[in-house]
Amino acid sequence: MKLGQRKGEKGRMATKWLRLLTVLTTVLFAAIWASTQQLSIPEPLAKIKAKYVGSKICFDCHIDVAKVWAQVPHSQWMLDEKLPEHLRGCEACHGPGSLHVVQRPGNIVAWGKLSVAEQNAVCLQCHKVVTAENWLASPHGSGKQYAPSCVTCHEVHKPVDRRWMLKAKAYDLCVKCHSDIVANAKVGRHHSVSGQAAKCAACHNAHDGSIPGMLKAPLMELCKGCHRLEDVKPADHTPEFVKGHGKKFKPTNRRCISCHGRNGCQECHGIEMPHPQGFAVKHGEPAMNRPQVCSRCHQRSYCNKCHESAPPSSHEAEDYATKGHGEEYQKRTANYCALCHERAFCAQCHRGKPELLQTIPE
Repeated sequence: MKLGQRKGEKGRMATKWLRLLTVLTTVLFAAIWASTQQLSIPEPLAKIKAKYVGSKICFDCHIDVAKVWAQVPHSQWMLDEKLPEHLRGCEACHGPGSLHVVQRPGNIVAWGKLSVAEQNAVCLQCHKVVTAENWLASPHGSGKQYAPSCVTCHEVHKPVDRRWMLKAKAYDLCVKCHSDIVANAKVGRHHSVSGQAAKCAACHNAHDGSIPGMLKAPLMELCKGCHRLEDVKPADHTPEFVKGHGKKFKPTNRRCISCHGRNGCQECHGIEMPHPQGFAVKHGEPAMNRPQVCSRCHQRSYCNKCHESAPPSSHEAEDYATKGHGEEYQKRTANYCALCHERAFCAQCHRGKPELLQTIPE
């Protein structure tokens, strides 16, 4: 066999193997795609081992339901022929219907027999924007027995003249489950539920649990949206109250958390409050880097109880008083030095430097 013929034969073999590899790769990816599509179908629908027949077959028997459903926004979206068959029409929610057509009743998904979590899973096939982790982790989206399902609030089969296909006014839907809120409002344990405040959605997001209480924003931000804090601050919140309020604040005290939330201490103080066990040993780092945080609660005399007899280790250097303290002052901040030293203390040596003294808190 000539050299040219050998090269031609090898080229044809390589082409055959390339075509075979392409076919196998295509089949493999098709199988993977099919399996992912199958996995995307909620379990109660996947259990129906039947074929999809299309909504027109359903309408032949369920004439009255079809007439009403035709007036619902869902029908306009879900009958789009471009949708995959498992997301199209009646079978998107009730499962493939070929067995139900030939053997009724049964062989179809009856929503009344589904759990809350199963009902939600069916809705979330299409409403993926709601499947964000912050909703699934919320009380509404938990899927627990006491939690609502999507159809607790939203009408699927009947036309309604309300936005978002709500079965009733939003406030009435909320109160249906949260009747205790009305009672709490009457005794001052929740915002008033009269007038504009009756709109629960002014503060709460029914589909988002990323903020405790399913709030739209941190609590104080919500309050500032309508109120000047000066107008709503309790009369007993005097400067003297602020100094000693730490002993009164508790994360379980409704009067406190109604405005400040359960994390109110951290939001204001910028540090974990109340201080965790062992904090006394580790307090040096935040005290040096954020002295203004400490000074909100602690006077200089409080720190001096320990530190007058045990000054910082940096003060032990022989040249600290003549040289080292100036370098540390430049490295730290005036607030750091002021934790222990008043301006008058520095003025004993620096009387001739008024500009420097002005940088030191009194």
